[in-house]
Amino acid sequence: MTPKWFWDSAALIAALLLAVALAAGAAAQKKPATAEELLGAALHQEEVEGNLERAIATYKKVVAEAGATRAVAGRALLRMGQCYEKLGNAEARKAYERVVREYADQSEIAAQARVRLAALGQQPPAVTARRVWAGAAVHVIGAPSRDGAYLTFRDPESGELAIRDLATGQTRLLTKRQSVWERFVPSPDGKQVAYTWKTKGFSELRVVGLDGSEPRVLYPNTGVALPYPAGWSPDGKNVLAVVSGKEGDQVVLVSVADGSVRVLKTTDWIGGLRFSPDGRYIAYDLEQQPGSKECDIFLLALDTGREIPLIQHPADDEVLDWTPDGKRILFRSDRSGTMGAWLIQVADGKPQGTPELVKPDLGRGFKPLGFTRNGSFYYSVRTTRSDVYIAEIDLATGKLLAPPAPATQRFEGSNETPDWSPDGRRLVFLSRRAGVAAWAPRVLCVRSMETGELSELASKLDRISWVRWSPDGRSLLAGARHSGGFGIYRIDVRTGEFSRITDWNLGGPAVWSGDGKAIIHLWQDAAAKASSIMVRDLETGRQREIHSIANSSHFYASRLALSRDGRQLAFALAETQSQSKVLKVMPAAGGEARDVLRGVPMPAGLVAWTPDGLGLLFTRHSPGDPKTGLWLIPLQGGEPRKLDLAAESMRDLCLHPDGRHIAFTAGQDTSEVWAMENFLPSLKAAGKQ
Repeated sequence: MTPKWFWDSAALIAALLLAVALAAGAAAQKKPATAEELLGAALHQEEVEGNLERAIATYKKVVAEAGATRAVAGRALLRMGQCYEKLGNAEARKAYERVVREYADQSEIAAQARVRLAALGQQPPAVTARRVWAGAAVHVIGAPSRDGAYLTFRDPESGELAIRDLATGQTRLLTKRQSVWERFVPSPDGKQVAYTWKTKGFSELRVVGLDGSEPRVLYPNTGVALPYPAGWSPDGKNVLAVVSGKEGDQVVLVSVADGSVRVLKTTDWIGGLRFSPDGRYIAYDLEQQPGSKECDIFLLALDTGREIPLIQHPADDEVLDWTPDGKRILFRSDRSGTMGAWLIQVADGKPQGTPELVKPDLGRGFKPLGFTRNGSFYYSVRTTRSDVYIAEIDLATGKLLAPPAPATQRFEGSNETPDWSPDGRRLVFLSRRAGVAAWAPRVLCVRSMETGELSELASKLDRISWVRWSPDGRSLLAGARHSGGFGIYRIDVRTGEFSRITDWNLGGPAVWSGDGKAIIHLWQDAAAKASSIMVRDLETGRQREIHSIANSSHFYASRLALSRDGRQLAFALAETQSQSKVLKVMPAAGGEARDVLRGVPMPAGLVAWTPDGLGLLFTRHSPGDPKTGLWLIPLQGGEPRKLDLAAESMRDLCLHPDGRHIAFTAGQDTSEVWAMENFLPSLKAAGKQ
């Protein structure tokens, strides 16, 4: 029986022969043939003239034609494979595999290629993953353009929005002095990028063109909410965004033409937001219970506003993206024991069948970026490794007395943020157990300096970012995300019980006052558009401001350090206007802050006081040196001097009470971008026919 695709091709040949005749009539005008005309000519050469080699040459021109649609190019590649097959040429298999690999969105054409591969005894290509980009510069990635031409990312040097050409590896900046955040989404046609512009007290949703035009504000600053883009409508007329504020998350559509806003949904928390390719639905995930670590997946019907449960399962399920044909949703789930990638078929807003496992283990630090039109799914993976080290150094001479040694050999590559107990007999640090994100689960570990024994402290807090010993050694001060909120907590070392001290909205560790009766922390007042250093009395709960900065500057890496006598406070600022980093010191009780060091490329890391309170230890990069060096600057004047200690990405400095032993975090901090390919189940099924 003659297959249906043969008759479809015959009909196409007849229709295109007319195009060939018309093209011949216009030859006198010497106009270049279009991709459709070339395809018609190739079909004539193949079917009428029987000149297969000439037809192959013309099909190649169609595939290479810049103006060819994906349907025409895919059809030409398929016919090329059939010509090779008739000639008994092994190139047929390569042509069919290319159709499957590069034109997965052309489902009928790709299915025919799978059938031909099966007939040739060739199994469909296995699911593959190829590395697209690797390096320290890719920590903050936005998304690929739909045509796979470029990736958006935040430039690590300038903090600007940039794109990387995936064909050439070249990068260029799209913004100037924009202070972009971590959300940048290309439009469907790839000509614009939506992003969040952020500085202290201000957040705006903006769009910028790849043509060099100036950015436009779509959602202006309100002073109390943070808007960020989640995607674009398929027609490119609206940006899908989330506006986060004190009352929760508001899902909105923002018109690209005039900035008008349509509110779609209001909830305490929402994630995953992805527009369906036909523009009818939005997929997203919601917490199963307030503060829950597990999520379920829902659809929002744009025409009715109806919320449709798509996946409700005890596991943690989160949306990754719709497949390019709109027939499935790719999501991640830990239902099999590890966080893997799964596919669920969707029709008319309803799940069809059971989910299928695509990739069993997505790895640590997995971040979804999105699909391109050819069915490749892009994602990034953090390859960060960090460990806590202890070294011995003579601060007077700067000589290293004992080289850095790991504080523990357990859970290598997963330890960070050390802090000495007041008596110096114990060292506390955090150890990651899953993932590398800021709020991945961490365990409180304590090393005895007398025995070397390592123990774990019980804590009922969900996600801990940093800890600091209290002056009496009975408690820990911790920054944590618990029950969905950010806060500063007090943990009882003996029982693990905790109590909330205050909100925490400006990153970086807080510190105890010298007597342990108060804490000193950073605070951002969105309404007043200013940031402050605050002192909070633990008994009364009252707090007062001891230092304020305007929006022209911001706390650099949000670090505070208290001198051993509890009388002086050190911190760093980054001045937005001068682009200069400044190390400052002020009285802990309040007063004027003075400059200690200006214009030094200080990486993000805690400064530490010398025992006598007359100097500050800090880290800095030296030109041409891949390692971060330890430096000391005297407060009474004089140039900073380099000490005999350096390590890769050294940070979180903590000096022992003896003034000689120093603990710190060091290790690699890189990311990789990958593209997962050849995994859509419709293609697999076609290969089995």
